[in-house]
Amino acid sequence: MMPEQRPFPRREEKRTLHPRRVRGGVRLSRKDADLAASWAAQRIIRLIEAGVAGEALREGLEYARLGQTKTLRLAAGRVEALIQGRSTRPYQTRLDLPAIKRDGWERVTKAMAEQAVYSARLLGGEVPSNIEDAFAPSALHLFPANLEEFTSSCTCGHASPWCKHAACAAYLLADRLGSDPLLMFELRGIERDELMDSLRAGRTTTPAGVDVPVYIPTSHGDGVAPLSECVENFWEAGPELDLVDLPIEAPQVSHPLLRRLGPSPFPESRFPLVGLLATCYDVVSARALEERGEAETDAPDGSADVVRGER
Repeated sequence: MMPEQRPFPRREEKRTLHPRRVRGGVRLSRKDADLAASWAAQRIIRLIEAGVAGEALREGLEYARLGQTKTLRLAAGRVEALIQGRSTRPYQTRLDLPAIKRDGWERVTKAMAEQAVYSARLLGGEVPSNIEDAFAPSALHLFPANLEEFTSSCTCGHASPWCKHAACAAYLLADRLGSDPLLMFELRGIERDELMDSLRAGRTTTPAGVDVPVYIPTSHGDGVAPLSECVENFWEAGPELDLVDLPIEAPQVSHPLLRRLGPSPFPESRFPLVGLLATCYDVVSARALEERGEAETDAPDGSADVVRGER
């Protein structure tokens, strides 16, 4: 007779007193003071500090500092992390945040494009701290408002959904947002390139019933002389200048183009190229505003239309 088959005893995972160290793990890149100085990071930190138990919060922060996270992945609607604790196997932790639907993004991007204070800074790579004002008319918001919306799950089996591993992932998310607040848009379901394209399209759209002259560039095939034939009078403005109708005013964001282009491609150059260009832009802007003020003072009725017509 065959001996009776007995099931193998379930192998229990060995737990250590301290978390098992991870080599090359994802950790906080900022010190506490720098993290606290970022308004985008604080939107996440304040949320979990108000709703997560003290012990889980403290250990989660320590895990984030030690680099106990093996992988951290951000995608539309979720943050996925593989976090090593005291057990042999790492825990699978996930934070969920509902993505905004396409029709919602259409309303929000249209509202932001119509307000230069939002579109200019976003196109320059910045997120204004009052960004929620653009979402409010659509009954939406960019950052989670409470932990009922910002939920978590983990394979550690902790009684509370927000365990130390979830808190660790949230701190790492806050750290990423401190360096790049635009990541919040991707978490909410819109890619960065799509956001920028929508803002540009909105800024170039003319409202219905408004007749605004637009300067349309031409090509060499339309009769424009090559540069080599017009070097002597290249800087002379032609009659097409009257088609350009732009207000002369200080920009909403300083040096947006330089901010978007980033550091100089010539790091070993003798002079700081970006700094020199920024100074040039400031001087030109200040002179333009000064001349505008002088021209308005000299104009018969002080109107901006008269000034533009004379200049």
